[in-house]
Amino acid sequence: MSNQLHLNRRHILGGATAGAAALALAACSRTDSGGGDGLLKQAQDGGTLRIGYADEAPYAYTGDDDSVTGQSVAVQLYLLDKLGIGEDQIEWKLTEFDSLIPGLGTNHDMVIAGMYVTPDRCKAVAFTNPDYIMPDALMVMAGNPGGWTTLNDMAETDGVIGVMNGTSEQEVADAIFDEERINVQANLPALILELKAGRCDAIGLTSANLRLAAEADNELEVTEGFWLVDPESGEDMIGAGAAVFQPDDKDFRDAVNEELEKLLADTATWEGLVGEFGFTVEENHPDGLTAEDLCPDTYQ
Repeated sequence: MSNQLHLNRRHILGGATAGAAALALAACSRTDSGGGDGLLKQAQDGGTLRIGYADEAPYAYTGDDDSVTGQSVAVQLYLLDKLGIGEDQIEWKLTEFDSLIPGLGTNHDMVIAGMYVTPDRCKAVAFTNPDYIMPDALMVMAGNPGGWTTLNDMAETDGVIGVMNGTSEQEVADAIFDEERINVQANLPALILELKAGRCDAIGLTSANLRLAAEADNELEVTEGFWLVDPESGEDMIGAGAAVFQPDDKDFRDAVNEELEKLLADTATWEGLVGEFGFTVEENHPDGLTAEDLCPDTYQ
């Protein structure tokens, strides 16, 4: 993928899901804040760190040995180790994707799920800088009988798009598709069942998720990657994933960012961490992109 695309800002439309999450987060966040007794110090003193994830390969998922693994997990565990926080201190919390933000402060203290940084989500949480970028793609039946190419182009047809609840793809689909042409499911396996049953014509999600699933199923194929397009501005929307903290834990977020900057400068080490999950420097390195770039008006 062209390095020029790495520098485009991701613009995304505000959605009800993230707005509701902001209200939920305000209502349930921890009462302690920052300072010397904050989450970072507690973790560096050996305390338990509760981390929410959504079981979504290749970002963060439960492996065959019941351990939590994935691209985002590998990167963030490396960074936490640099901060003196060991893997044995982590309590993993498997959580539905659309509950990851509302659950901050009650169910978990941090999110490692490859979550896209978006302006609306930035109103509710403190994102680290991105540790990867990832184009979207469409999953279709083998042979692509509908000839689908991108989610935005599909909106101009009569096709039905399948999307996962709480994702950026759902937010965009809500803005450009008629409601009856959007099939929303909780996870990718459920969407694949809908696709095979003919209740949607294509699934819109990040290309990495879809390629992994298609490799194991010869009834399916995946289109070439593309960036979603903001229907209002016409700009590319660069999908960039990062870890998530409560706004009260910005000191922790900033400490992670310091270590992340060093890691991203060492592309060999970064690719050594993420390569087994299908990520490459050419296509997925964020190339200096920051959360503030992606949320110029809502970053905190």
